[in-house]
Amino acid sequence: MPINALVNGSFSTSIDINDRGLAYGDGLFETIKINQGSPEFLSLHIQRLQQGCSRLGIHCDLQAIERDIEKLLPSVAGKNTVLKIIVTRESKGRGYKPDASAASNRILSVEPVTNDYTAEHKQGIAVRLCNTRLGINPQLAGIKHLSRLENVLARGEWSDSAIAEGFMLDADGRLVEGTMSNIFMVKDNTLLTPNLHRCGVDGVMRQVVIHQLAPELKLNANTADLTIEDIYQAAEVFICNSLMGVVPVVAIGCHTKNIGTITRSLQQALLQASHINA
Repeated sequence: MPINALVNGSFSTSIDINDRGLAYGDGLFETIKINQGSPEFLSLHIQRLQQGCSRLGIHCDLQAIERDIEKLLPSVAGKNTVLKIIVTRESKGRGYKPDASAASNRILSVEPVTNDYTAEHKQGIAVRLCNTRLGINPQLAGIKHLSRLENVLARGEWSDSAIAEGFMLDADGRLVEGTMSNIFMVKDNTLLTPNLHRCGVDGVMRQVVIHQLAPELKLNANTADLTIEDIYQAAEVFICNSLMGVVPVVAIGCHTKNIGTITRSLQQALLQASHINA
């Protein structure tokens, strides 16, 4: 089988057992949809990766990452696949203390898309409220770091295939995100999404909805401190991430929702934007 993964620019499927990403979650990652051989919203993913590395003090060689992407793309051969980029801090001995002079490790891989989300886009999905809470830590809020155990625990709470996603609250009971997605709602014809300055991941698709699609459609989009009650009272609810796009939510536990015109307009606008940004 061909190896569709690069470790520091060389085709490989193994890493050093002392890698700090493996040992401590000391790193970041990006998950990017490859549409007909082209990465969607690549510049936004690279920008977020650079910002995250800067906040963690990890050296990030963007030019090397871009060369790695170009090296991997021929193996995709125009197919719809998923590109994952992981950047970790180089290991220089045992212990938590990071070495300011340490370089970074780059791990890039491509794999087939396992779900095209066509049915979910049309029919919407059911979600549940998770018991697992997100810890509050402003130093890590927003970035897509490798320490995702809270999401792992939350996703392990259910096995019912009829439930597609779980909504997570922080330790103080504020609505934050889904286990793998960002949350939006429509109230009084305004788009609302949770503040992420305490915890949570500022997803690239969240950024696209707020800063690109909403202005194109002349929609007001605001961030706010929200609770699960706001979800119950909302006229429309949807989730998003880079692989699924915009997916309507039609049930949260025993509460049902209609798929509204704003959600549908955002889906259509994203479809057009994805072709432009691929």
